[in-house]
Amino acid sequence: MSLMAFTTVYAQEEEELETDLTTLQFVDADGNVIADGATVNFAPTDPEETPGGFEIKPGIFVENLTDEPVYTAAQVNITAMSSGSLMCCFPANCYNKFELEEFTTDPSEPIQAKAKHSLNTEWYAEAYGSCTASFQLKIYEATLAPGQFVPTKDLIANGPKITVNFIYNDPASINGVSNDGAKAVAFYNANGQQINNLQKGLNFIKYSNGKTVKTVIK
Repeated sequence: MSLMAFTTVYAQEEEELETDLTTLQFVDADGNVIADGATVNFAPTDPEETPGGFEIKPGIFVENLTDEPVYTAAQVNITAMSSGSLMCCFPANCYNKFELEEFTTDPSEPIQAKAKHSLNTEWYAEAYGSCTASFQLKIYEATLAPGQFVPTKDLIANGPKITVNFIYNDPASINGVSNDGAKAVAFYNANGQQINNLQKGLNFIKYSNGKTVKTVIK
């Protein structure tokens, strides 16, 4: 039996790849669409402490808009990281990066029809700071030739792309304001609407001691 029967083959040619925004899309934990080209910020006030640092994990998912399974991967470009490492396990295989670099994950398993799959990415921060990375979805066509057990995956299109800012701030010292140990209890945007995390632009942070602090995320 030939080696081809056990090997997944990927098309590497990306010249003149079309952009397809009808097959996959990014969504948040509530199902809200994150538009192609958008920049999103995640700044939890109480991140989980792990052996690798403080875990900053945005609730981002990739949704399959079609009635068929879709093989996909992510081209990840880490452009800033103040400390720690960025872990990406999308769709399944994990990559843990400690330096600024660009890499593409393995399209090892498909997203099922009409299903959502977590982006499975987190920044492990060792100290207050930030990490910035872009995520470009890649769309593959899978074919299974006679005698093959693993399908050949040919890269056919680029999907949507977003940029994520992972932010680990000390809530008690944003803009140099001391809150005497008070914890942030709510976030609001410039329109006064409550939001889950700090966003780009003007934000208002309400603390447990009753104070409200204005901050700007750039």
